[in-house]
Amino acid sequence: MKKFDGILKNARVVSPENGLDEVFDIEIKDGAVTAIGKDLSGANILDLSGKIVMPAFVEMHCHLREPGFEEKETIETGVNSALAGGYGAICPMANTNPVNDNPETLKYIINADNRIDIFPICAVTKGLSGDEIVDFELLKNAGAIAFSNDGKPLEDMDLLKKALKKAQESDILVISHAEDTKYPPNQNESEFSAVLRELEIVKETDARYHFAHISTAESLGLIREAKEEGWNVTCESAPHYFTLSNADIVDNHARFKMNPPLRSETDKNAVIEGFLDGTIDVIATDHAPHTLEEKNLPFEKAPMGIVGFETAFSLAYECFIRKNLLTMGALVNKFSANPAKILGLKEYGHIEIGQMANLAIFDPELEWTVEAAKFRSKCKISPFEGRKLKGKIVGTIAKGAFYELQ
Repeated sequence: MKKFDGILKNARVVSPENGLDEVFDIEIKDGAVTAIGKDLSGANILDLSGKIVMPAFVEMHCHLREPGFEEKETIETGVNSALAGGYGAICPMANTNPVNDNPETLKYIINADNRIDIFPICAVTKGLSGDEIVDFELLKNAGAIAFSNDGKPLEDMDLLKKALKKAQESDILVISHAEDTKYPPNQNESEFSAVLRELEIVKETDARYHFAHISTAESLGLIREAKEEGWNVTCESAPHYFTLSNADIVDNHARFKMNPPLRSETDKNAVIEGFLDGTIDVIATDHAPHTLEEKNLPFEKAPMGIVGFETAFSLAYECFIRKNLLTMGALVNKFSANPAKILGLKEYGHIEIGQMANLAIFDPELEWTVEAAKFRSKCKISPFEGRKLKGKIVGTIAKGAFYELQ
Protein backbone atom coordinates (compact mmCIF):
# COMPACT_ATOMS: atom_id res chain seq x y z
CA MET A 1 0.00 0.00 0.00
CA LYS A 2 2.03 2.94 -1.30
CA LYS A 3 1.61 6.27 0.44
CA PHE A 4 0.60 9.22 -1.73
CA ASP A 5 3.12 12.00 -2.45
CA GLY A 6 1.90 15.07 -4.29
CA ILE A 7 -0.31 18.12 -4.28
CA LEU A 8 -4.08 18.22 -4.59
CA LYS A 9 -4.65 21.48 -6.48
CA ASN A 10 -7.58 23.87 -6.63
CA ALA A 11 -10.11 21.82 -4.65
CA ARG A 12 -12.85 23.24 -2.48
CA VAL A 13 -11.67 22.00 0.91
CA VAL A 14 -14.55 21.51 3.36
CA SER A 15 -13.51 20.68 6.90
CA PRO A 16 -15.78 22.52 9.36
CA GLU A 17 -13.83 21.39 12.41
CA ASN A 18 -10.91 23.46 11.08
CA GLY A 19 -13.08 26.30 9.81
CA LEU A 20 -12.24 25.40 6.21
CA ASP A 21 -14.57 25.94 3.27
CA GLU A 22 -12.48 27.51 0.53
CA VAL A 23 -10.46 26.63 -2.56
CA PHE A 24 -7.05 25.43 -1.38
CA ASP A 25 -4.15 23.19 -2.33
CA ILE A 26 -3.24 20.30 -0.06
CA GLU A 27 0.32 19.00 0.02
CA ILE A 28 0.75 15.36 1.00
CA LYS A 29 4.13 13.74 1.64
CA ASP A 30 4.49 10.06 2.42
CA GLY A 31 0.75 9.92 3.05
CA ALA A 32 0.61 12.77 5.58
CA VAL A 33 -0.84 16.26 5.14
CA THR A 34 2.12 18.69 5.21
CA ALA A 35 0.58 21.95 3.96
CA ILE A 36 -2.80 23.54 3.21
CA GLY A 37 -2.70 26.80 1.33
CA LYS A 38 -2.76 28.71 -1.94
CA ASP A 39 -0.45 28.26 -4.91
CA LEU A 40 1.49 25.31 -3.51
CA SER A 41 4.02 23.87 -5.96
CA GLY A 42 5.83 20.59 -6.32
CA ALA A 43 5.87 17.31 -8.21
CA ASN A 44 2.90 15.04 -8.86
CA ILE A 45 0.20 17.67 -9.20
CA LEU A 46 -3.39 16.43 -9.18
CA ASP A 47 -5.72 19.17 -10.42
CA LEU A 48 -9.03 18.91 -8.59
CA SER A 49 -10.65 22.06 -9.95
CA GLY A 50 -14.38 21.85 -9.40
CA LYS A 51 -14.02 18.97 -6.93
CA ILE A 52 -14.68 18.98 -3.18
CA VAL A 53 -12.20 17.46 -0.72
CA MET A 54 -13.56 16.44 2.69
CA PRO A 55 -12.40 14.41 5.66
CA ALA A 56 -12.86 10.72 4.85
CA PHE A 57 -16.16 9.43 6.17
CA VAL A 58 -16.64 7.35 9.31
CA GLU A 59 -19.23 4.57 9.00
CA MET A 60 -20.46 3.63 12.46
CA HIS A 61 -22.98 0.99 11.37
CA CYS A 62 -22.28 -1.65 8.73
CA HIS A 63 -22.11 -5.40 8.23
CA LEU A 64 -19.12 -7.04 6.54
CA ARG A 65 -20.45 -10.62 6.97
CA GLU A 66 -16.98 -12.17 7.42
CA PRO A 67 -16.32 -14.48 9.20
CA GLY A 68 -19.09 -16.90 8.43
CA PHE A 69 -21.13 -15.44 5.58
CA GLU A 70 -18.54 -14.79 2.88
CA GLU A 71 -21.05 -15.59 0.13
CA LYS A 72 -22.77 -12.28 1.01
CA GLU A 73 -19.65 -10.13 1.50
CA THR A 74 -16.04 -10.52 2.51
CA ILE A 75 -14.07 -7.96 4.45
CA GLU A 76 -12.09 -7.32 1.25
CA THR A 77 -15.16 -6.64 -0.89
CA GLY A 78 -16.73 -4.63 1.91
CA VAL A 79 -13.63 -2.45 2.11
CA ASN A 80 -13.66 -2.07 -1.69
CA SER A 81 -17.23 -0.81 -1.44
CA ALA A 82 -16.43 1.50 1.47
CA LEU A 83 -13.51 3.07 -0.39
CA ALA A 84 -15.81 3.66 -3.36
CA GLY A 85 -18.10 5.61 -1.03
CA GLY A 86 -15.44 7.85 0.51
CA TYR A 87 -15.03 6.00 3.80
CA GLY A 88 -11.76 5.89 5.69
CA ALA A 89 -13.01 4.10 8.80
CA ILE A 90 -15.78 1.56 9.23
CA CYS A 91 -17.41 -0.09 12.24
CA PRO A 92 -18.84 -3.54 11.43
CA MET A 93 -21.52 -5.04 13.64
CA ALA A 94 -21.10 -8.28 15.56
CA ASN A 95 -23.52 -10.61 13.73
CA THR A 96 -20.82 -12.76 12.17
CA ASN A 97 -20.27 -16.51 12.66
CA PRO A 98 -18.68 -16.88 15.13
CA VAL A 99 -20.28 -13.84 16.72
CA ASN A 100 -17.82 -11.05 17.46
CA ASP A 101 -17.96 -11.48 21.22
CA ASN A 102 -14.39 -12.65 21.85
CA PRO A 103 -10.85 -11.27 21.37
CA GLU A 104 -9.92 -13.80 18.68
CA THR A 105 -12.77 -12.91 16.31
CA LEU A 106 -12.34 -9.23 17.11
CA LYS A 107 -8.66 -9.22 16.22
CA TYR A 108 -9.29 -11.25 13.07
CA ILE A 109 -11.68 -8.56 11.81
CA ILE A 110 -9.39 -5.68 12.80
CA ASN A 111 -6.42 -7.18 10.98
CA ALA A 112 -8.20 -8.61 7.93
CA ASP A 113 -7.69 -5.58 5.65
CA ASN A 114 -5.24 -2.78 6.37
CA ARG A 115 -6.36 -0.40 3.61
CA ILE A 116 -8.74 1.42 5.92
CA ASP A 117 -9.25 1.47 9.67
CA ILE A 118 -11.69 -1.17 10.88
CA PHE A 119 -13.12 -0.51 14.34
CA PRO A 120 -15.42 -3.44 15.17
CA ILE A 121 -18.52 -3.20 17.34
CA CYS A 122 -18.76 -6.21 19.64
CA ALA A 123 -21.89 -7.93 20.91
CA VAL A 124 -23.42 -6.81 24.22
CA THR A 125 -24.34 -10.39 25.07
CA LYS A 126 -22.49 -13.60 24.35
CA GLY A 127 -23.58 -15.10 21.06
CA LEU A 128 -26.09 -12.23 20.69
CA SER A 129 -28.30 -14.47 22.82
CA GLY A 130 -29.65 -11.74 25.10
CA ASP A 131 -28.62 -13.77 28.15
CA GLU A 132 -25.07 -13.16 29.42
CA ILE A 133 -23.24 -9.84 29.13
CA VAL A 134 -19.80 -10.00 27.51
CA ASP A 135 -16.62 -8.84 29.24
CA PHE A 136 -16.70 -5.16 28.23
CA GLU A 137 -13.25 -4.31 29.57
CA LEU A 138 -11.56 -7.31 27.95
CA LEU A 139 -13.02 -6.53 24.53
CA LYS A 140 -12.51 -2.78 24.84
CA ASN A 141 -8.83 -3.39 25.58
CA ALA A 142 -8.66 -5.75 22.59
CA GLY A 143 -9.98 -3.05 20.22
CA ALA A 144 -13.79 -2.94 20.41
CA ILE A 145 -14.98 0.59 19.60
CA ALA A 146 -18.52 0.07 20.95
CA PHE A 147 -21.05 -2.66 21.80
CA SER A 148 -24.39 -3.57 20.25
CA ASN A 149 -26.73 -6.53 19.92
CA ASP A 150 -27.95 -4.82 16.73
CA GLY A 151 -30.51 -6.99 14.93
CA LYS A 152 -31.21 -9.01 18.09
CA PRO A 153 -32.26 -6.17 20.39
CA LEU A 154 -32.11 -6.48 24.16
CA GLU A 155 -35.70 -6.69 25.38
CA ASP A 156 -34.91 -7.73 28.95
CA MET A 157 -34.83 -4.30 30.58
CA ASP A 158 -33.17 -5.61 33.75
CA LEU A 159 -30.34 -7.01 31.66
CA LEU A 160 -30.09 -3.76 29.69
CA LYS A 161 -29.88 -1.79 32.94
CA LYS A 162 -27.11 -4.08 34.18
CA ALA A 163 -25.25 -3.69 30.88
CA LEU A 164 -25.56 0.09 30.86
CA LYS A 165 -24.34 0.36 34.43
CA LYS A 166 -21.23 -1.62 33.49
CA ALA A 167 -20.80 0.43 30.32
CA GLN A 168 -21.09 3.71 32.20
CA GLU A 169 -18.39 2.63 34.65
CA SER A 170 -15.97 1.98 31.78
CA ASP A 171 -17.05 4.89 29.52
CA ILE A 172 -18.26 2.46 26.88
CA LEU A 173 -20.69 3.36 24.09
CA VAL A 174 -23.70 1.08 23.65
CA ILE A 175 -25.61 1.15 20.37
CA SER A 176 -29.29 0.22 20.25
CA HIS A 177 -31.35 -1.45 17.58
CA ALA A 178 -34.62 -0.20 19.06
CA GLU A 179 -37.30 -2.78 18.33
CA ASP A 180 -40.16 -4.01 20.48
CA THR A 181 -40.98 -7.40 19.01
CA LYS A 182 -44.48 -7.40 20.54
CA TYR A 183 -45.38 -5.31 17.49
CA PRO A 184 -44.90 -6.12 13.79
CA PRO A 185 -41.81 -4.27 12.47
CA ASN A 186 -43.93 -2.29 10.00
CA GLN A 187 -45.84 -0.66 12.84
CA ASN A 188 -44.23 2.49 14.20
CA GLU A 189 -44.92 1.26 17.73
CA SER A 190 -42.23 -1.37 17.25
CA GLU A 191 -39.52 1.29 17.25
CA PHE A 192 -41.25 3.95 19.34
CA SER A 193 -42.05 1.62 22.24
CA ALA A 194 -38.47 0.37 22.39
CA VAL A 195 -37.01 3.89 22.32
CA LEU A 196 -39.35 4.93 25.12
CA ARG A 197 -38.43 2.09 27.48
CA GLU A 198 -34.70 2.29 26.71
CA LEU A 199 -34.55 6.04 27.33
CA GLU A 200 -35.84 5.49 30.84
CA ILE A 201 -32.83 3.28 31.57
CA VAL A 202 -30.44 5.72 29.89
CA LYS A 203 -31.77 8.46 32.15
CA GLU A 204 -31.26 6.27 35.21
CA THR A 205 -27.74 5.09 34.36
CA ASP A 206 -26.36 8.13 32.45
CA ALA A 207 -24.63 5.70 30.09
CA ARG A 208 -23.48 6.81 26.63
CA TYR A 209 -26.22 5.53 24.33
CA HIS A 210 -26.62 5.72 20.56
CA PHE A 211 -29.79 4.82 18.68
CA ALA A 212 -29.14 3.19 15.31
CA HIS A 213 -31.19 3.73 12.12
CA ILE A 214 -34.03 5.80 13.61
CA SER A 215 -36.96 5.85 11.18
CA THR A 216 -40.13 7.20 12.81
CA ALA A 217 -41.45 10.62 13.75
CA GLU A 218 -42.48 9.41 17.21
CA SER A 219 -39.01 8.08 18.04
CA LEU A 220 -37.41 11.31 16.92
CA GLY A 221 -39.74 13.27 19.16
CA LEU A 222 -38.61 11.25 22.18
CA ILE A 223 -34.93 11.54 21.32
CA ARG A 224 -35.28 15.27 20.69
CA GLU A 225 -36.77 15.74 24.15
CA ALA A 226 -34.06 13.60 25.76
CA LYS A 227 -31.32 15.65 24.11
CA GLU A 228 -32.96 18.89 25.18
CA GLU A 229 -32.91 17.60 28.74
CA GLY A 230 -29.20 16.84 28.47
CA TRP A 231 -29.28 13.05 28.41
CA ASN A 232 -26.24 11.21 27.10
CA VAL A 233 -27.94 10.23 23.84
CA THR A 234 -27.04 10.40 20.14
CA CYS A 235 -28.65 8.84 17.08
CA GLU A 236 -28.28 8.08 13.40
CA SER A 237 -30.44 7.47 10.39
CA ALA A 238 -29.69 6.12 6.93
CA PRO A 239 -30.13 7.46 3.40
CA HIS A 240 -33.01 5.11 2.60
CA TYR A 241 -35.06 6.65 5.40
CA PHE A 242 -34.76 10.20 4.02
CA THR A 243 -34.97 9.34 0.32
CA LEU A 244 -37.55 6.54 0.23
CA SER A 245 -40.89 5.76 1.83
CA ASN A 246 -43.13 2.70 1.73
CA ALA A 247 -44.90 4.33 -1.23
CA ASP A 248 -41.73 3.73 -3.29
CA ILE A 249 -41.78 -0.05 -2.93
CA VAL A 250 -42.14 -1.56 -6.39
CA ASP A 251 -43.60 -5.04 -7.07
CA ASN A 252 -43.26 -5.90 -3.37
CA HIS A 253 -39.61 -6.70 -4.16
CA ALA A 254 -37.15 -7.53 -1.38
CA ARG A 255 -34.60 -5.01 -2.63
CA PHE A 256 -36.77 -2.66 -0.57
CA LYS A 257 -36.72 -4.91 2.51
CA MET A 258 -34.72 -3.74 5.50
CA ASN A 259 -35.11 -3.44 9.26
CA PRO A 260 -36.49 -1.00 10.28
CA PRO A 261 -38.70 -1.08 7.19
CA LEU A 262 -39.43 1.89 4.98
CA ARG A 263 -42.00 4.10 6.67
CA SER A 264 -44.59 6.67 5.57
CA GLU A 265 -43.94 9.98 3.82
CA THR A 266 -44.65 11.65 7.16
CA ASP A 267 -41.88 9.64 8.79
CA LYS A 268 -39.51 10.32 5.91
CA ASN A 269 -40.09 14.06 6.29
CA ALA A 270 -39.60 13.76 10.05
CA VAL A 271 -36.21 12.12 9.47
CA ILE A 272 -35.22 14.98 7.15
CA GLU A 273 -36.31 17.48 9.80
CA GLY A 274 -34.31 15.52 12.38
CA PHE A 275 -31.16 16.13 10.39
CA LEU A 276 -31.97 19.81 9.94
CA ASP A 277 -32.55 20.54 13.63
CA GLY A 278 -29.64 18.42 14.86
CA THR A 279 -31.69 15.69 16.52
CA ILE A 280 -30.01 13.15 14.23
CA ASP A 281 -26.24 13.37 14.58
CA VAL A 282 -24.99 10.90 11.99
CA ILE A 283 -25.70 9.57 8.52
CA ALA A 284 -24.90 5.85 8.65
CA THR A 285 -25.63 3.33 5.94
CA ASP A 286 -26.44 0.08 7.77
CA HIS A 287 -24.66 -1.52 4.79
CA ALA A 288 -26.07 -5.06 4.96
CA PRO A 289 -25.28 -7.17 1.88
CA HIS A 290 -26.99 -10.37 0.81
CA THR A 291 -26.71 -12.56 -2.25
CA LEU A 292 -28.77 -11.83 -5.34
CA GLU A 293 -30.50 -15.19 -4.94
CA GLU A 294 -31.60 -14.30 -1.41
CA LYS A 295 -32.89 -10.85 -2.32
CA ASN A 296 -34.83 -12.24 -5.26
CA LEU A 297 -36.84 -14.54 -3.00
CA PRO A 298 -40.46 -13.56 -2.25
CA PHE A 299 -40.61 -10.56 0.07
CA GLU A 300 -41.73 -12.58 3.09
CA LYS A 301 -38.86 -15.09 2.76
CA ALA A 302 -36.03 -12.76 1.76
CA PRO A 303 -33.52 -11.46 4.34
CA MET A 304 -33.61 -7.86 5.54
CA GLY A 305 -30.88 -5.45 4.51
CA ILE A 306 -29.53 -3.40 1.63
CA VAL A 307 -26.08 -2.11 0.68
CA GLY A 308 -25.29 1.55 1.20
CA PHE A 309 -21.62 2.57 0.99
CA GLU A 310 -21.53 3.46 -2.71
CA THR A 311 -24.68 5.58 -2.90
CA ALA A 312 -24.80 7.26 0.54
CA PHE A 313 -23.10 10.58 -0.03
CA SER A 314 -24.62 11.14 -3.46
CA LEU A 315 -28.11 10.57 -2.06
CA ALA A 316 -27.46 12.88 0.88
CA TYR A 317 -26.01 15.57 -1.39
CA GLU A 318 -29.11 15.37 -3.58
CA CYS A 319 -31.47 15.58 -0.61
CA PHE A 320 -29.78 18.22 1.54
CA ILE A 321 -27.44 20.31 -0.62
CA ARG A 322 -29.25 20.52 -3.95
CA LYS A 323 -32.42 21.49 -2.07
CA ASN A 324 -30.53 24.02 0.09
CA LEU A 325 -31.58 22.36 3.33
CA LEU A 326 -28.13 22.04 4.92
CA THR A 327 -24.78 23.73 4.41
CA MET A 328 -22.04 21.61 2.91
CA GLY A 329 -20.15 21.79 6.17
CA ALA A 330 -23.10 20.51 8.16
CA LEU A 331 -23.55 17.58 5.78
CA VAL A 332 -19.85 16.71 5.88
CA ASN A 333 -19.98 16.61 9.67
CA LYS A 334 -22.86 14.12 9.59
CA PHE A 335 -20.54 11.75 7.70
CA SER A 336 -17.25 12.49 9.43
CA ALA A 337 -16.79 14.70 12.49
CA ASN A 338 -19.97 13.68 14.31
CA PRO A 339 -19.45 9.90 14.16
CA ALA A 340 -15.75 10.41 14.93
CA LYS A 341 -16.61 12.36 18.10
CA ILE A 342 -19.22 9.85 19.24
CA LEU A 343 -16.73 7.01 18.77
CA GLY A 344 -13.74 8.92 20.15
CA LEU A 345 -11.73 8.75 16.92
CA LYS A 346 -9.59 11.86 17.28
CA GLU A 347 -7.70 11.29 14.02
CA TYR A 348 -10.90 11.46 11.96
CA GLY A 349 -13.42 14.17 11.10
CA HIS A 350 -11.02 16.96 10.12
CA ILE A 351 -8.14 17.77 7.78
CA GLU A 352 -5.05 18.84 9.67
CA ILE A 353 -1.39 19.40 8.92
CA GLY A 354 0.70 16.65 10.43
CA GLN A 355 -1.96 13.96 10.30
CA MET A 356 -2.21 10.99 7.99
CA ALA A 357 -4.30 11.91 4.96
CA ASN A 358 -7.82 10.46 5.17
CA LEU A 359 -9.81 12.29 2.51
CA ALA A 360 -12.88 11.87 0.31
CA ILE A 361 -12.92 13.53 -3.13
CA PHE A 362 -16.33 14.42 -4.57
CA ASP A 363 -17.32 15.68 -8.00
CA PRO A 364 -20.57 17.64 -7.53
CA GLU A 365 -21.23 17.84 -11.29
CA LEU A 366 -20.69 14.22 -12.27
CA GLU A 367 -23.97 12.72 -13.44
CA TRP A 368 -24.42 8.99 -13.04
CA THR A 369 -27.05 6.29 -12.84
CA VAL A 370 -27.10 3.72 -10.06
CA GLU A 371 -26.24 0.31 -11.54
CA ALA A 372 -25.90 -2.25 -8.78
CA ALA A 373 -24.15 -4.67 -11.14
CA LYS A 374 -21.17 -2.27 -11.03
CA PHE A 375 -21.00 -2.07 -7.23
CA ARG A 376 -17.71 -3.09 -5.66
CA SER A 377 -19.71 -4.85 -2.99
CA LYS A 378 -20.57 -8.49 -3.60
CA CYS A 379 -24.22 -7.48 -3.30
CA LYS A 380 -25.46 -6.49 -6.75
CA ILE A 381 -28.97 -5.29 -5.96
CA SER A 382 -30.26 -1.95 -4.69
CA PRO A 383 -33.55 -0.12 -4.15
CA PHE A 384 -31.92 2.80 -5.95
CA GLU A 385 -31.36 0.87 -9.19
CA GLY A 386 -31.77 3.18 -12.18
CA ARG A 387 -31.83 6.35 -10.08
CA LYS A 388 -30.11 9.26 -11.77
CA LEU A 389 -27.86 11.24 -9.46
CA LYS A 390 -25.65 14.27 -9.83
CA GLY A 391 -22.49 14.19 -7.73
CA LYS A 392 -20.22 11.23 -7.02
CA ILE A 393 -17.22 10.23 -4.93
CA VAL A 394 -14.34 9.97 -7.42
CA GLY A 395 -11.42 9.24 -5.12
CA THR A 396 -10.54 8.32 -1.56
CA ILE A 397 -7.29 8.75 0.30
CA ALA A 398 -7.26 6.29 3.20
CA LYS A 399 -4.36 5.93 5.63
CA GLY A 400 -2.34 8.04 3.19
CA ALA A 401 -2.88 5.83 0.12
CA PHE A 402 -4.80 7.14 -2.90
CA TYR A 403 -7.62 5.13 -4.48
CA GLU A 404 -8.90 6.67 -7.70
CA LEU A 405 -12.37 5.51 -8.54
CA GLN A 406 -13.05 7.09 -11.93
